Amino acid sequence: MERINRVSEHILELLVFLMVLFASLSIVTESELNTEEEELELDNISGTIILSTRSAMNALGLNEDTEIGAVATVNLTVNSIESEGCVFCNQTPIGFEIRGDVEIKNIRNQNGGLGRVEGELGITYLKEYVNQNFIIREWLKIDWNASGGKELDTFTQITINHDPPIWDVSNRYDASFLITEENGKQSRTGPWLLANTLTNKSMKIQGCLPNSLNCEKGFTPDIDLITIEKLVENPKKISHDFKIEKIILESSTNNTPTKIESIRNIFELKNESAIHNVWCNENNEDFVAIKSWNVESKNNNIIAPMNLWFKILGLPSSIFFQTNGHWTEIEYNEYGCASLSDNNGKLKLNIIIN
Repeated sequence: MERINRVSEHILELLVFLMVLFASLSIVTESELNTEEEELELDNISGTIILSTRSAMNALGLNEDTEIGAVATVNLTVNSIESEGCVFCNQTPIGFEIRGDVEIKNIRNQNGGLGRVEGELGITYLKEYVNQNFIIREWLKIDWNASGGKELDTFTQITINHDPPIWDVSNRYDASFLITEENGKQSRTGPWLLANTLTNKSMKIQGCLPNSLNCEKGFTPDIDLITIEKLVENPKKISHDFKIEKIILESSTNNTPTKIESIRNIFELKNESAIHNVWCNENNEDFVAIKSWNVESKNNNIIAPMNLWFKILGLPSSIFFQTNGHWTEIEYNEYGCASLSDNNGKLKLNIIIN
């Protein structure tokens, strides 16, 4: 059975799946259970997630030939981090790193055969503050290293520049949750999500994936996770390897890039443009396709895919105002890059997917 296919076309579904995991992060870190003597942070996320929707299956590369209902078992370690070596940053970027093993069992194809996949999931999130409450830049990197060969690995990197800087509201009250009688938290709208305290340093997270038909509150949850906290530690230092450079281009190709098409459809694109403003990782490869489009935002639209999940996590990075300018995509054999720039040529959003 073909266990995994390339997942670049499913990046939005992948982010939805990751936000489910991230949900437990903010619920714990925003907990009011911490005493004045102990300051805690998240240490570990473990448990199971039933991939009860097509999007969840696609998110981990399980193609249309596989039936929904596979079970992902996760064991993820969480660390606070700060990065070193950002040559253009005025402040040290800070954030968190989530890394660990994911095992997917009960993978069924149309003939009924069972399969399994193992892999390592790595998520790195960083933000640079311009002052205590405002963020000027953000970075998100997702690595999925699956068993079965290097050709099955996937990588996504997102860079967001905020001009003007955005207000960080991650540590403020969020009306998306209700406080339960057991002093837990339950989502007010959207997919059901419930967090209950087990001990003073652990919580049980249950919930449903978006658009799950078989998930019932408290009876057959898709999500069943345990989170464990630890005393706050000094941030782990990592190298700032979010390096991109502007690619100088003069003309479009007849063929249109396809690797980032699903994200392209989010924006209000108009006619094709001859202005190519695109940034990518450093490389000397020949590209196979490039196209640019004019972006016109008449209503100052907010681009906020999976807004609830990012609210739960407390990452305002996924919410930004669409700007007038240009959307450019460039595609190589193994990966693609896309950039949103304003009318002055300044980079607002950059995405790299392989």
